[in-house]
Amino acid sequence: MENYNQSSSMAIDISFSFIKERMKELGISQLKLSELIQINESTLIRNFKKETEMSLSTYFKICGALKLRPFLIPAEIDQTEYQRLFFN
Repeated sequence: MENYNQSSSMAIDISFSFIKERMKELGISQLKLSELIQINESTLIRNFKKETEMSLSTYFKICGALKLRPFLIPAEIDQTEYQRLFFN
């Protein structure tokens, strides 16, 4: 079995960077986002710092709050920067 830790870490960094940019676009602070998705702000901060792992449920709530679509795109048609990551 291959080791996907590095790819996973890179994907998380890209995702969090994109989420933070979207927050800036919408004028939503970390406090406001935490209130919207009903989690503690300190938990969200620790998630973004990768001190604690973000749950999939929290990720989907963030996508909803920021009007983002968490699509899973087949690798063979992916034209995004994610294609550089070696998940398969």
